[in-house]
Amino acid sequence: MEEQWLLKAKFVAFNLTISAFVFVLYAQGWLDRVLTGHIAVATAIIGIVFVVGLVMSAYRVWKIGGELDKAKLGGGRLMKVESERALEIRLFSRISHLQHIANALGMLGLIGTAWGFSLFAANITPDMVGNAASAGAMVTTLASGLGVAIYATMLGGALCLWTTCNLQLLRGATASLCALIMDEAHARSRIAPQAGSRSGTPDFAAPQAAPYGALGGEATS
Repeated sequence: MEEQWLLKAKFVAFNLTISAFVFVLYAQGWLDRVLTGHIAVATAIIGIVFVVGLVMSAYRVWKIGGELDKAKLGGGRLMKVESERALEIRLFSRISHLQHIANALGMLGLIGTAWGFSLFAANITPDMVGNAASAGAMVTTLASGLGVAIYATMLGGALCLWTTCNLQLLRGATASLCALIMDEAHARSRIAPQAGSRSGTPDFAAPQAAPYGALGGEATS
């Protein structure tokens, strides 16, 4: 139960701390520029992708925490895995999609950069370049396009980093769960044959220990 609540506490504490920091920035009005104008569209798209990743991270934290608790008690459906490689692939494949979401956030930030420059380029005509009276409009258009490019990049990068931190927390917990199951399997594969030989009776535990022997790389029969 310690491991379960420790993992959840880490996840909640980290995300609440970052959320509080973001709220302070919003209350001070420092996020107004990413919530108005053309950049608001990019903010909405990047924000939706981030929220999806955050929800998925929370779900996996609760699932892995539960499996950790069951594994410490000697149970859990993952304890029936018969191959170390299969166990590793199965556990880590369940959190691999979070890496794709983190990569997508970074790519969306770069797309926002290109979009910002395109806004500037699309609103500049040859007549405006040669007309001194339109210099003010050109500067305004340039500032607007650069603002979208810079803020989209910053927003995508910041949320990518946030998602990556949650992913690293999940990777550490997944590795701990994998190691715990493997250690338990090795221990059972060694204890079961010894118990049968001491009693002088047929080793009825050997067939049950076979999956765990396979998991530990030890041949049992």
